[in-house]
Amino acid sequence: MKSAQDVTPEGQYERALQEFDLREIDASEVRSVFHLKYRSRLDEILSAVRHNCTPGAHIVEIGCSQANASLLLAEAGYFTVGLDLRREALRYARRKHQWGSFAPLVGSAAALPLTEGSFDAAILGELLEHCPDPLTVIRQVSAILRPGGILIITTPNGRYWGNPDPLYDPNVPVRQPHRQLGLPGEDHPFVFTSESLIPLLTASGLQIIRAGYTGSILYGNPAGMVKNLLPVSALKWLSSLVNKLPGLNKILSYTLVVVCRKT
Repeated sequence: MKSAQDVTPEGQYERALQEFDLREIDASEVRSVFHLKYRSRLDEILSAVRHNCTPGAHIVEIGCSQANASLLLAEAGYFTVGLDLRREALRYARRKHQWGSFAPLVGSAAALPLTEGSFDAAILGELLEHCPDPLTVIRQVSAILRPGGILIITTPNGRYWGNPDPLYDPNVPVRQPHRQLGLPGEDHPFVFTSESLIPLLTASGLQIIRAGYTGSILYGNPAGMVKNLLPVSALKWLSSLVNKLPGLNKILSYTLVVVCRKT
């Protein structure tokens, strides 16, 4: 996968995606909170795919945007599809593609243009919190998985102490569904807790393999001097410990990670 520095974007949207990449995956400042949070989410996704699927498996990344997970998995020998509503995002992803089987596809998570039972794994990375009807999305995704296929979800942790967004409540209509389409994607109609997300998955015939957290307050400004003095490897190790602390992880970790299997 090409670095964002080696890509020549066209148009405002592609330039915005390049700026995200330069801030997150291709950041020059490896202690940046944006880089550390993004890499923690991306590494969780890649690890879950590699742990549950052998190379050659068919993977779809839904709401892929820059398609970084899809492109990296394609290079590792998986057959990947990157699906997004925005053609500009897929054009940008094509510019980054170097080798491996990667197919960009325009489509909506709420009405997937994919054949039922055709994928070994699906990725919903930072997407569900933008969808007015997340249960419909989950059921759509479950339908395209083969029996035994896995779904990997990352989404902002609604219990994080600094969270400004309303918690998901299935009984409360989404007042501004148009916000899901915004860039840079910081406006969420709601955010999930594990207690509100897992019932949607089990109701869709999915068995939870893992539910946990990634990224922590140690990556952000509140960590201050500790963050700046520690080696990055030590910072990541300590953050992983925070993610495993019962009770504290619910309020000190940035991101929920759920991996589930179609029964």
